[in-house]
Amino acid sequence: MEDNKGNLNRLGKEITKTQVILIVALTIFLSAGGMFININSNNKAFNENLQNTSALISRLYSFTKNFSQDQLCQYMDAVVSDLSDVDIFSIVDKSNRRIYHTNHSLINTQYDGTHPDFSRFSADYFTENSNGPSGPQRRTYSAFYDDAGNYQGFIMTIRLKTSMQSVTIRTVLLFVIVTFAAILFELAICATISKKIKKEFLQFTEDFEGTRFLVDSMRANNHDFTNKLHVILGLIQIGEYEKAQNYIQNISIIQRETVTFIMHNIQNSSLAALLIGKNARASECNVKFSLKEGSCYNSNDISIPSEALVTISGNLIDNALDAMNHSNNQTKELIVGVFTKPGEMLLFVQDSGPGIAPGFMEKIFDNGFSTKGTGRGVGLYHTRQLVQSLGGSISVESQIGQGACFTVKLRK
Repeated sequence: MEDNKGNLNRLGKEITKTQVILIVALTIFLSAGGMFININSNNKAFNENLQNTSALISRLYSFTKNFSQDQLCQYMDAVVSDLSDVDIFSIVDKSNRRIYHTNHSLINTQYDGTHPDFSRFSADYFTENSNGPSGPQRRTYSAFYDDAGNYQGFIMTIRLKTSMQSVTIRTVLLFVIVTFAAILFELAICATISKKIKKEFLQFTEDFEGTRFLVDSMRANNHDFTNKLHVILGLIQIGEYEKAQNYIQNISIIQRETVTFIMHNIQNSSLAALLIGKNARASECNVKFSLKEGSCYNSNDISIPSEALVTISGNLIDNALDAMNHSNNQTKELIVGVFTKPGEMLLFVQDSGPGIAPGFMEKIFDNGFSTKGTGRGVGLYHTRQLVQSLGGSISVESQIGQGACFTVKLRK
């Protein structure tokens, strides 16, 4: 059972690890794809904004032909102040003189940069990467003409690469933050779902364990029933019909009452199935099995894993049956008590076996200690280890020739 539990834990960890890897990888992949698309969209937007701005300024400039230099400067300064997508703006006439520049110290100076060749393009504007005094930049050139259609110069709108990179960096940071938040959110959802699945899976495992113990109890009952049939057959063959009838009535009543009491008072299918099976096993060993009056396990009082309940109870009952098998006492009786109250559980197993010698009382829980030969002495050791792992305690009382009583106390 411990191996199965370990396998389930390893399986759960592998599933969780795979889920985390898939979630993180998928989120990063989608985020990287979205970021790439967004950056490309930003680059296209930069070009469109520069071209639209250049076209707008070209139309506005057509209304300033009669402006003086100071009036043109004031007008263009007002226009540029509202253009957040343009870092540098310049108007250059056909003689390469700067009529206007956002850096006023360059106005009326000679433009010695790349002169746009509009003949290479179908439109009167184009955009390209270039280098200028302010560093790498994205430029849009737009030609302007007089009323007769004669070329008069060009307008240059510039977005510095540093500005474009800052937008790209902000975009990347935004995607990183969103990706990180998405991963945390998805992991939280994954943890919640995994916890729910684990809970349901453990419940299924406990139900399966309960079914397994129920099958074992049915097998033991079948064996016990076969023995009783042999007794009934023998009584009939010797002509003791009345004794056979009484025998049938007695075992039917006892069996029904015991099973009914266990199923009604033990609200854990695995533990109930175990007790029913051990009842049949005790009957085979000619041991009177009884559940202490008032015994009741309420699952709402305390939550203990079914496999732990079965292991602890099963080991103690098997130990008691084994002790009575080596006893010469004519009366063999096994009493089991299970009691719960909010946050606590008390379990005791009392037998009428030979008892435990005083010198052995401190050793019975040691690993490998046994008075019945080699290769034994691990049941009580593992039982104490399991009880202590659940934060509980186990003790024993015994009298030579009278039997022993093991008591387990658990708290949650």
